[in-house]
Formats: sequence, structure tokens, C-alpha cells
Amino acid sequence: MKRRTAATAAVAALALSAVLTAAPGAGAATADVCGGSIGDYVGLAGLDLPFTGAASANGNDRAMTVTPVVIGGNTFKTEIATGPSDSRFAIGQFELKVDTSGRGRITFPSYAGHAVGDSVVCGGGGTRVTRISGEVRVQDVSKRIPFTISRA
Repeated sequence: MKRRTAATAAVAALALSAVLTAAPGAGAATADVCGGSIGDYVGLAGLDLPFTGAASANGNDRAMTVTPVVIGGNTFKTEIATGPSDSRFAIGQFELKVDTSGRGRITFPSYAGHAVGDSVVCGGGGTRVTRISGEVRVQDVSKRIPFTISRA
């Protein structure tokens, strides 16, 4: 009797596993379309190139550089110029959110708060991010200002 109960339990567990695996949205991985993986931002075999560009407020462009720090890790150094001979930076972990289509959205630290990259562009037909646009908080402006950074 014990053999029959164990066999029945094994078959039931196998059937339940098959149902859960086949169910839509039940843990199914989303394909990385553009910016849906940490490696798309920092590189896989080595550190990728930094993103460079500007954050702009009231007609004043501030040079902005976002540099990957750890291979395969989610750490950036974000530097924003505050004047001709002054810049401020923050080093910290970024947060990556991926929608159901596989596109990424990234939030990363800056000296005065956080930057939110709500638009990412990938180049060369792959998933490697080549441009990020969004808004960032800077030291002397009360609201977030737009930025665009890119790399080759």
C-alpha cells in the first residue's frame, strides 16, 4: 500500500509541475529586448565604456558621465559638473526594472538624489544600451532636470 501511495503522490507532483510550467506568466522569463539585463549596462567580459552627455536646466548644460564600476554588478559612478572647475559624484547600485516586452528602465544614484532613465536605446541590433534619457536631481535645482547620455 505504501508503494502505491508514493507512486500516486509522485505522479500528482509531476502533473502539478507540468501545469505550473505551462501556465502563462507562471515564472516564465522575459526575453531581454533592450536594457533588460545588468550586462547591457556594465558589460559582460569586461567593463563597458562610460556613458557621457549632459543634464540641462534653464539653458545650462552640465557635463554628465556615468561609468560602470563592477563587471557583472549593478554599480555606477555618476559624475555631474556643477561649474567650470567643480563636479560632484556618487557611487552606488542601480536598480533595473524590466517590463513585459523585455525593455529596461534604470534608476541610479547621483550626488543630490537619483536619476531615472525612462528611455533606453540599444545599438547594433543587440541588447547593449547605447543611450539613456530621463531626469536627474542636481545640487542647486529644486526639481529633476532632463539628461541624455550615450556611448559608442
